[in-house]
Amino acid sequence: MPFKNRLFLFSLLVLLAALLAIALAPFAVANGLRLWISWRSRQEGLDVSIDKIDAPFLHPVVIRSLHVKSIRTDALHIDLMVTQVQVDLNFSRILSRRRGRAIRNLSIEDLHGEIRCENPNVRGITKSGWGTLQKLLPQQCSLRSSEMRVQNGPTLILLRNGTLSASEIEAGRFSAGELMIASPWLRQTFSQLRGASRWDANRLTLAGLTLARGLDLESVSVDFSRLGSQQVRLEFDADVFGGKIRGNVAHEWHSSRYNWNVAGAATDISLAQTSEAIGLTDRFGGLIRASNFTVRGNLAHPADVTASLWTEVTGLTWRNRTAEAIMLGASLYNQQIQLQQLYIKQKTNQLTLSGQASFPAKSSDWLSPDFRGDISATINNLGDFTTLFGAKSGDFAGKLIIEGALNTRARQLGGNLTVEGAALTLFKTAIDSLSAKLKLQGTELAIEQFNLKRKNDSLNAEGKIEMSGAHNYSGALDTRVDNLVDYLSGFRASAGKSTRPIAAEVQATITSNRWDACGVIHVPESSPISFTANFPLRIGTGWSAFQLSPLNVTLDFPSIFLGKMRQVFHPEIFQDGILSGSISLSQTLQHPRIVGDVQLVNGRLSDSSGGWFNLTEASSRIVFESDRASLEFFNAATKDVDLLVRGEIDFQDTSEITIRIAGATPIFDLTPHLIDCVNKIEIAPAALPLAPAIRELEVRGGLVQSPWTISLHEDSSTPLFGVSNPAGLARNFPLCLGTGPEEKKLVLGASPRPEAAAKRQKKQR
Repeated sequence: MPFKNRLFLFSLLVLLAALLAIALAPFAVANGLRLWISWRSRQEGLDVSIDKIDAPFLHPVVIRSLHVKSIRTDALHIDLMVTQVQVDLNFSRILSRRRGRAIRNLSIEDLHGEIRCENPNVRGITKSGWGTLQKLLPQQCSLRSSEMRVQNGPTLILLRNGTLSASEIEAGRFSAGELMIASPWLRQTFSQLRGASRWDANRLTLAGLTLARGLDLESVSVDFSRLGSQQVRLEFDADVFGGKIRGNVAHEWHSSRYNWNVAGAATDISLAQTSEAIGLTDRFGGLIRASNFTVRGNLAHPADVTASLWTEVTGLTWRNRTAEAIMLGASLYNQQIQLQQLYIKQKTNQLTLSGQASFPAKSSDWLSPDFRGDISATINNLGDFTTLFGAKSGDFAGKLIIEGALNTRARQLGGNLTVEGAALTLFKTAIDSLSAKLKLQGTELAIEQFNLKRKNDSLNAEGKIEMSGAHNYSGALDTRVDNLVDYLSGFRASAGKSTRPIAAEVQATITSNRWDACGVIHVPESSPISFTANFPLRIGTGWSAFQLSPLNVTLDFPSIFLGKMRQVFHPEIFQDGILSGSISLSQTLQHPRIVGDVQLVNGRLSDSSGGWFNLTEASSRIVFESDRASLEFFNAATKDVDLLVRGEIDFQDTSEITIRIAGATPIFDLTPHLIDCVNKIEIAPAALPLAPAIRELEVRGGLVQSPWTISLHEDSSTPLFGVSNPAGLARNFPLCLGTGPEEKKLVLGASPRPEAAAKRQKKQR
């Protein structure tokens, strides 16, 4: 065949092949792309459904109705839906397998989806999958109408109405209708975000974002250049409330340990603007003058984490709390926490703390840390210093100096601490001087010296405490007080009246948690009150356990002249009378055994004795016998009535005490109306026995916290308005003595004195 014919035939075949390629290209590209997407997605545990792929020749490929969903429950949960994806493929680089971008332009419209990781150990995308994603990074991209929800454990990021355009050639734009971030440490929502964007060398940069008033994000860059190696880096630069924060975060998720690297710095951040922007009710003042921080490792493996922090805060104010300067420097390396310095300066007060500790490998080791450090404090105004930590103004005052060193190794304690104080006020109690020397050695804390003085009062103590095991302690205590009333909140002198001092002396010896104490209380112009006590008291013992602990207590008070100490109580209870007795208590407080007696002679009550009773005089004697007591007599009087009652007390269980009282003369219930509780009991004269007689009064309640009730048991033989009452009646009332201004009075009637009855008859005439 001639050469010309062969050339013509070859040209014709090339033309036919080109026409055939043009005709079949859309079908081949569309189906090839569909098969490749299906193959790659199944390798990653994903199911991808595509409604239609349009691949016109020499035009971008259009994918319509794309749905990506994870098919394995043990993998990362992914659910994405896209209305349309437009991809401009670079076939020359794809077919020649040359380096470069396989996608020139990527455009996504109406992206809606969710990515959720509830378990950090679940399988995500494979290493080859990350490599494929890096190869698919385009030269330029755009995203319109995006709605995304990303959740990682308790952290949630929600994006609504997001748009993005980014290119290597020109600046693009970013906008979001709403961006919400919620985590255990932060919950914030940003609305109507606008900013510029740029895509350069696989790095996406957003700039010029105003997140909130005083919070501007100058730039934030995310580097995807090492996405195939499962690494990503983020850098940010922000203007924050008058200052700046710069930082970078790198994450490598191919490694299970050293996968986080965080570093940052902050300068001149206003705490006042910060508290206002966050919306705190109590505003802060001051300035974070400088701060640097670094973290490297994985918080899930704290043994491999290294970190450092240095910060300085000046002019701190919060409520009534102030501090001129607070400096903190600390680092974590090789499971060692190094506290370079904690320094607090407040006017003339200074505190410096430094030291180092081993980071516990197990949670149980937090109770026995390996630590050594030094503390030095010169506090010239204790009141100002304690308000910094929340104490009330006026509760503390004075000067305090603290010096010492402390170390713990292999659960062995060591070190010493000295405390010196002068002109102190502790919990509103004035103390002239305080001196203490503490020494730590092994598992034992030794109190070598503890002296406390207030005027002529003193407290001296020494002893030792075991810091491990059962925490046994032993020692000795000696206290002398000129006026016990100053320390007992239950005794308060009447306003404007001076009280006679009540001196007290107490000595105690403690051996292995058991107290053996004795003391004397000197009541004015009365016989001394002496007592002894022997009881166990372990550290951490609650009231319930203490009630069940065995104890022995004796109390002797031969004669107490109540008229000489009536101003001790407010309101005044007794104007005159003699109280005497001797009591011995053994077994437990829950089930006590009490032997002894108490007697009140010629007791005269004040009109201002609390308003619970209207009695003016009282005399009584109670005899205790084991778990019961006999009220041999209780003689009481009001202005018009003399009352004589007897009774018994059952205290086998002090949580259910029962007191039964019966009158030697008839007692009647004269309460004029129904009441729901009793806050006052009044004895009134009963001229005619029209009301039913009360056979017995019964009072029930517990020694601590249990509510008390009073029951009136009426005599079944007493006629009620001329009708007999064979079954008898009982009326029960809760006791609410001293509660509320409303008077809920229980009126009990008794026969009046003859002179009072004659006077009443004379008035009636």
